[in-house]
Amino acid sequence: MVTRGSNFDENLYWNRLSSERTSTLKGPEANLPSFQARALAAIVTLIRVRRMWDPEQLDATIAKDRRKGAAQPDGLEKRFTVRKEMITGQAVFTVTPKGRMAQRQILYLHGGGFVMSITQPHWEFVGKMADLLDATVTVPAYPLAPEHSIDDTLAMVMPLYERLVRQCPGQLTVMGDSGGGNLALVAAMQARDAGHPLPSQIVLVSPGLDFSFSNPAQVAIDKRDPILSLRGMKKLGQMHACRYDIRDPKISPLFGNLRGLPPIAVLTGTRDITNPDAHALRAKLTEVGAPPSFFEYPEMMHVWPLFPVPEAEQAQRQIADFIKQHDTPAAAPAT
Repeated sequence: MVTRGSNFDENLYWNRLSSERTSTLKGPEANLPSFQARALAAIVTLIRVRRMWDPEQLDATIAKDRRKGAAQPDGLEKRFTVRKEMITGQAVFTVTPKGRMAQRQILYLHGGGFVMSITQPHWEFVGKMADLLDATVTVPAYPLAPEHSIDDTLAMVMPLYERLVRQCPGQLTVMGDSGGGNLALVAAMQARDAGHPLPSQIVLVSPGLDFSFSNPAQVAIDKRDPILSLRGMKKLGQMHACRYDIRDPKISPLFGNLRGLPPIAVLTGTRDITNPDAHALRAKLTEVGAPPSFFEYPEMMHVWPLFPVPEAEQAQRQIADFIKQHDTPAAAPAT
């Protein structure tokens, strides 16, 4: 979940960290967080991003998001062709590299706990994936809670998924971060159950897999997570679940049937309360004979691959390598 709290200046920390890029550490310090990652965590802690998820603050956080509106992909238009269409009243953006034919198709589902709009770091990440993979990336601004339910969200996302997977057989990756990772897994399970073609692979970045947030191992991490808090996430889970049981697989796919899914990559950091559930997903997938590609980063916080730190660049390359290993590259339509 990329965050925008009441005292949170997204452009301030994004620009500050972007101006301090360096290469990944080498030698004895290679396993330590980079300076940029430590600086990012310090800034996020200093401006108290966690407060935006407090149960007492959550309604105001959502109201501010609605007033501000979703970030737009304007910064991508120099390097990419960006097309916008409307599906069931919701915007869908298609980002295609200029000057070369796209080889792959990605359906990217942004994070935000199902209540927050897409942000600028999401668009930066979309651009990186499009560049690294010569990919067309389709990004739906799907319906959000509490105004909408998961049924509304799936009613918009699944027809888009079905269109893309049929247009791009063997080339479609479904990818999401945080709540979008949850939705990516739910969408693949829905497609399997409906007998639709499956994507070539699924990429889950810091996924929120169990919206009950009841894993005992999360308690210790909660004290160190600079972005998410258990109190807030439990309230958020109730808001997202609405009339559903919190452990319904539509809400918490960790409790669903994980058989018969395509290859899955999971990226998780140890300074993130979603980390224990990433391990639980790994164990459950292994039990059904489909162990995921699992990339765990020490001391990285929630959705670090979206931020301007060396560890993000490494994670982005690992995602690209995973996708190249499993798909069948060919010309991917931009529609």
